[in-house]
Formats: sequence, structure tokens, C-alpha cells
Amino acid sequence: MPASSGLSARNAASPDAGPPLGTASDPNAPIAPRDGGPDCDRCENRRWVLDAHGELKPCPKCGVAQRWRMDALRAFSSRSELSTQQTLFNFKTSFAGAEIESLGNCLEAAQDFAESPDGRWLVIWGTRGNGKSHLCAAVDNHLQAAGTPSLFVTMSDLLASLKEAFDLQSNTEQETYSGRLRQFKTAPVLILDDLGAESSSAFSQGIVFEILDYRYRNRLATMIVTNVPLNAFDPRVASRMQDSSFCTVIENTAPDFRARPVAER
Repeated sequence: MPASSGLSARNAASPDAGPPLGTASDPNAPIAPRDGGPDCDRCENRRWVLDAHGELKPCPKCGVAQRWRMDALRAFSSRSELSTQQTLFNFKTSFAGAEIESLGNCLEAAQDFAESPDGRWLVIWGTRGNGKSHLCAAVDNHLQAAGTPSLFVTMSDLLASLKEAFDLQSNTEQETYSGRLRQFKTAPVLILDDLGAESSSAFSQGIVFEILDYRYRNRLATMIVTNVPLNAFDPRVASRMQDSSFCTVIENTAPDFRARPVAER
């Protein structure tokens, strides 16, 4: 029997056995979902599609890759039982029975950002305890409910997370420091609470600049709240936070909400 007869026999096998040996499979052929998600005729179960600029984006129809992003970010979030209850609807704009204009301005700016964050920055600064963290949590809750991947994190938690990754990498090589840092740099929406409250060091200043510079250059949606006047930051950071071409800066002049009557909290 000729040496090629075995190959010929297999090539003559039924189609159910797969493509004949020696032939290339079609890279554009639909694939069966293996991730528990639905069949999708838009991305053909690849979960990613090319946008008009040739960049890979999560498929907007099945939403599976978008959920992957949300799950990946949740591990680094500062969300708590309290923050999950803080919404744009229960944010108080009054103090001692009187409406505070700056609180109304902050709420309006937060609502605008939550509805359309792409390519925008929102910076809110003012004294401690006047509702800035509530607005961070509220925007995060709004985005999560809308299916938009967002990361709400305090600056102290962010630095602690990076230190943990550095220690893990040094001791077990379990996770790379650069991989975790990239999560903060590339999150579709980063909501950074208490910027400037961290202890000042060359390390923390370098981290702040690296994250914000990356997000600034790539026009990634970012919300920042701080107790520190913007001109007290590293000039490189301050100038990025005050770029009026795409950044909105609001001063919250309300007093500490903890001094409000209990009924108004």
C-alpha cells in the first residue's frame, strides 16, 4: 500500500471528524462559547471587537469582556458596606436647613461625569467631611449599575495594594508589581479618593505622577477628590488636574457634615 494511503483515508473521513489533515482551519470561523457567556453573532464569541481605529474593545452586544473588566477591578476597590448605600439621589445639599450652593454644584458635576465620563476628568477639593467621598461612591455605584467598569479606591488603599504586590513579587513571584500598577493606570474609569492624604514620600509622589500622567496622556476618565488645595501638589500633577480643555474643577466650600444635625445627614 502506498505510504500516502493512510493520509488519504483520514482526509476522506466524515466532516464530523474535523478538517482534513494538512489543511488550515479558518481563523474567522465562529467558535463555541467556553466562558459561560451567551452566543454572540457580533463578536462570534471572541468577546472583543475592533473599533473604527483598529483597537480591540469589549464587544458591546454580549458584554462578557466588559464583565471581565469589572470583576478584575473589584479586587482593588475601596467599596464598603457604607459606600454601596451612597447614591447621587441621597446626597444632601443642605446644612442646618439651608441649601449650600457649592454642594449643589458638586452634585451636578458628579451627575454629569457619571452620565458621560469618557475622556473627562472631574476634580473636587475642599475640607474634610463635606461629602466628597459620598460623591465618589455614588458615581461608582451609578457606573457599576450601568455596566461601566470603574474603580473606586482611596489613595491609602492604592498605595497599600501596590506595596502588597511588591512584597508578593519579592517573596513568591505570585503577582507582578507592574501588573497591579497597570490596573490603576488603565482602569476605564478611575475614582481616586483622598488624593494628598497619603504620607509624602518620593515613592508616593512618583506613583501619583505615573498614574495621573498616563491617564492624562491617554484621556482616560478620572475623578479625583482631595482635601489639599491644587497649588500645593507637585506642579506637574497640579497642571494636569487643572487642564480646562477636558477637566472640571469644583471647590466644595461646605463645612464638615459631621457637624450637621443628625436628621440632615
